Amino acid sequence: MKTVRFFSIILVAVFAFSGTIYARSSIHSIEEEIVKISEDAKKSVAAVKVVKNARGNYQDPFFDFLRQFGLRGQKQPYNPKREGMGTGFVINEKEGLIVTNNHVIEGAEKIDIKINGKDFVGELIGADPQTDVGLVKIKGFKKGDLKELEFANSDKIKVGSFAIAIGNPFGLSYTVTFGIVSAKGRAGMNVTEYEDFIQTDAAINPGNSGGPLLNIEGEVIGMNTAIFSKSGGYMGIGFAVPSNMVKSISSQLKGGKKIKRAMMGVTIQELNDDLKDYLKIKKSVKGVLISSVAKGSPADKAGIKSGDVVTKFNGKTVDSVSKLKNAVGFSDFNKKLSVNIIRNGKKKTLKLILKEKFDFAGSSQGVGGAISGELGLTLAMSNGKVAVKEVAPDSLAFAAGMMPGDVIVAVNKKKVKSVSQVVSFVKRSKSVLFLINRGGREFFVVVNR
Repeated sequence: MKTVRFFSIILVAVFAFSGTIYARSSIHSIEEEIVKISEDAKKSVAAVKVVKNARGNYQDPFFDFLRQFGLRGQKQPYNPKREGMGTGFVINEKEGLIVTNNHVIEGAEKIDIKINGKDFVGELIGADPQTDVGLVKIKGFKKGDLKELEFANSDKIKVGSFAIAIGNPFGLSYTVTFGIVSAKGRAGMNVTEYEDFIQTDAAINPGNSGGPLLNIEGEVIGMNTAIFSKSGGYMGIGFAVPSNMVKSISSQLKGGKKIKRAMMGVTIQELNDDLKDYLKIKKSVKGVLISSVAKGSPADKAGIKSGDVVTKFNGKTVDSVSKLKNAVGFSDFNKKLSVNIIRNGKKKTLKLILKEKFDFAGSSQGVGGAISGELGLTLAMSNGKVAVKEVAPDSLAFAAGMMPGDVIVAVNKKKVKSVSQVVSFVKRSKSVLFLINRGGREFFVVVNR
């Protein structure tokens, strides 16, 4: 028994030792990959320096996201000319094309490019402010000066995967940082109109804008665009435009095409628990609520109605406003697309043909006069509309998010044309579903007694 026990101890020690060697070997392999990626990308990642006109004070666009949290960066004094710094990366080495953020090159009179210690002049090909993607052509390069980066399929990346950011933070050229993909599909931050950001903890700072976010294969999974920070610098939360979006937009810009986006002709909103209760939809159901449908729009022609819940668009699950917006905006025109909805508790599949952007009218109404209503609301007629004049503090309507100036379009899915109609419908209901028009946008609000 002693011999066996001693032999067992030897085996454990051997396995422990071999395990340590294996672990070290794995770490060294990862290190070697990062070093190789960093070396290979030297002919791919550009420092982008721009000269712009400035009128009055200027706020670096990189900090636009911070403003929403009351965290404004220091303003620069008036200067007719100002310089900005960002990053870009080569996507076509033969034609000398690089992508960067629109906010880096927007309004630029002059674009200077530096790659691997060599200086070039850049020419703006096109930009799309709604996705913050810009395309620049490099002039005067020679064969071998540039090396394009390959795009990965950003739809396939996973949270926890390695992420490598390369850029020029604070003008410090060619800085490499390493982290992971912290989250996918970040939206609702009002950085750009179409948001589907990759979140990473790889260190990103001002000057990294437009630089590549790479996977462990050295492929582009995103373009670094914004940070969340209370200090103005790195705090572990950076955001990148996914590579599939960058690839799609840059391809259209390269062809000299105007970026066209489809719209259904609807207003939409998130589906919260109160709305699910009212619509008698299971809490487990994920989707987007249709608030209103414009007459003559693609959605109207497809039979979509106010109060429908969209669960899938063209085969893709949509569980947020941003996902539906992106799915529609990047879809093809003049093709039949399927839309899965829930209407009055029943599932339906409709066919929709998208057209170019469909604009429809809508405006907020002024208020005048006063009639006391229930639920903490004071209502009044204005230009033939039922408007909210006052909302009592700490009332049920206040808690539901109703505001003075809101126009009540419908109550419990029934159109209303007078204050008395609103009061009548409210009296009969324990749970009230208001369709509100606020500044031209229509959405539902549930007020529970």
